[in-house]
Amino acid sequence: MTLSDIVNNLYLEMLVTAMLLIGILLYNNLVLYRQKLRAPLSLMLVFAIAMCAFEIIWDVCSGHPCLKLLIYFSGCGYVVFFLLFGIYYNRYILDRFGLLPKKKWQNMILYIVPLCIMLLLCVTTPWTKWLVWVDEYGVLQEMVLFSTLFYGLLIFYILSSVPLAVYYVFKEKNKNPSVVKTAYSMIVFGLMAPTIFLLQISVMKWDSDYLALSLPIAISLVFLVTHVSTRSLMETQSQVEAVETDLRIAAKIQADALPPVSPEFAEHIDLQLRASMTTAKEVGGDFYDYFTIDENRICFLIADVSGKGTPAALFMMTAKTMIKDYALTHSDTAEIFTAVNSRLSENNKTGMFATAWIGILDTRTMILQYTNAGHNYPVFLRRGESCKLLKKVHGVFLAGFDDTVYRFSELQMASGDRLLLYTDGVTEAHNKSQVLYGTEKLFKVLEATSEESGEKALEGIFKDVSDFANGEPQFDDITMLVLSIK
Repeated sequence: MTLSDIVNNLYLEMLVTAMLLIGILLYNNLVLYRQKLRAPLSLMLVFAIAMCAFEIIWDVCSGHPCLKLLIYFSGCGYVVFFLLFGIYYNRYILDRFGLLPKKKWQNMILYIVPLCIMLLLCVTTPWTKWLVWVDEYGVLQEMVLFSTLFYGLLIFYILSSVPLAVYYVFKEKNKNPSVVKTAYSMIVFGLMAPTIFLLQISVMKWDSDYLALSLPIAISLVFLVTHVSTRSLMETQSQVEAVETDLRIAAKIQADALPPVSPEFAEHIDLQLRASMTTAKEVGGDFYDYFTIDENRICFLIADVSGKGTPAALFMMTAKTMIKDYALTHSDTAEIFTAVNSRLSENNKTGMFATAWIGILDTRTMILQYTNAGHNYPVFLRRGESCKLLKKVHGVFLAGFDDTVYRFSELQMASGDRLLLYTDGVTEAHNKSQVLYGTEKLFKVLEATSEESGEKALEGIFKDVSDFANGEPQFDDITMLVLSIK
């Protein structure tokens, strides 16, 4: 094997290696960084892979006259995809600096016309020999327009970014750090490509076979994409961490806004209220509350806001505050929900709403007055009997229609009675077979824990729901409140 063969093989191996690296970067861009294939960086990587592949075909087939057509095709493919790379690189830079041409005629002159001319030259070059020509020995010859027009366009598209980037480094140094970081990347890329090219031709002894720019551009592109994508990932990660911090604070605020899970009413030792809430996200849309209205009446409620996450939590805080304010100033549960619904419906441009259930227990008579605004039916368990649902609905969900007038019902409670309020995160929990938990299983757990405390009842229900889900992710908030009469 001659020295020329060794050099040629080494060059081809380097081209293949560069193409594989670009392929890995493209995969990372699409999978890890979640960029779309039509994103500028992704397209530049695709074009770079194509131009490397065409140059490899061109080099491998060189010297074989019988492959003349394939050599023409690979040479023209190299030209077209290299030019596409230059065009998209130039547009990417201008877009980063906010200078991308907006008018159609500007884009035509800068990009469309040169590309069309080059395509026409590629199609006609077997006859005109203006761009490339394959001689009788099967060697691709670079003709006059190859070294002038083609390389001239590439130099304009690629190297014109360097002075532009230098200008923006000084102009935006203290104003826009993101633009400055992009400018530094462009400067390094613009200097790296010609430096590698000079190194290439010095090692290859200025052989015309190695005057192609695929390898310098491919290696420089590896730096550019890695640098830009890594910086983008780090910025995204910082944003995610900031959002996560905000969500943790929001979750703490939300938890602090709820009453204690184990309230004790010193004046009413004959009743017990217990509650629990497990959100599906950092913050949730469910809420519960209980408080004394006066020395004889205790109000308690549960609600489920449409949607999840931060918007639902904000709506929840508003609704919770309104309900408590109106509960302290209105005489019955129907009036409370009618007033709250009217207020929530005002300027409700987001279209959010909440199902809710509110009860007021008079501890002198043990009469429970309640109103259901489209919420799940509570489960009522009287001592010695089976569970049943309080199938009363007194109006649609809150913030649905501003003119809704709610009603109320009453229930006589006695010693040993238990009332469970819950959101649909309980009954609509599902397992891997998409079977819902339902109310029958809820009845069984509540009946089995009828002689235990309210805490034990809630713990038993939550454990049974979790066991039923069998590892399936919790899709909705699970909130429960239980009232027990001793």
